[in-house]
Amino acid sequence: MTISLFRTAIILTLIAVLSGCSLFGENEPEYIDSIEAEPLKIPPGLDNPSGPAPVTISVPFLRMPEGDELEPMPPRVVSTAGRRDTKAYMAWSAEGVYLMIKDAPVNVARQLESAIGELGMTMLKRDEAGSHKFHYKQNMNTDEGFFSNMAFWRSKPTDYSGTFMTSLKADGRDTRVYLLFGTGEAVDTTGAEHILGIFMDSLGDPGPGA
Repeated sequence: MTISLFRTAIILTLIAVLSGCSLFGENEPEYIDSIEAEPLKIPPGLDNPSGPAPVTISVPFLRMPEGDELEPMPPRVVSTAGRRDTKAYMAWSAEGVYLMIKDAPVNVARQLESAIGELGMTMLKRDEAGSHKFHYKQNMNTDEGFFSNMAFWRSKPTDYSGTFMTSLKADGRDTRVYLLFGTGEAVDTTGAEHILGIFMDSLGDPGPGA
């Protein structure tokens, strides 16, 4: 008698499991067949139903990558981010690569103005806030000799010459220096790293006590 009841229980359990699997296997989820209904119409003289206020989710603006930023190449900031013992080093933010200088913006504006002249760049417009407009001419070494010129398969160095602007942004007691084209548009990563790297080498001497 006990064995018979045990077998009956097992059979009933199997039937329930199989029927459940069949139920979920054949029927599609409810949301697939659902349709969007029209807004609720409230008859005249009645109040609209009150519900919980919607939660507003805000997301900070992130600049989308452009140009060479989409290529899987390690940026220069990887090798300079560890130079925190210097006065200037490059770092990365949602707005792109920037040069961090350990000084107030008013001082950095003067330092950039001096550096632009000392580095052989042409100052086009000075700005007290540090938004200096200048022209940079890259020194392209073309005198490589006969055999070097025969190596046509070698890729030529990129010429980053052009008109640019600096843009300063306070970061606590320090200053971020971003690089823009003369038109005000953001410079691509490699171009910004190249020119900001020149400023970094000029202004990045260790501070007192380093």
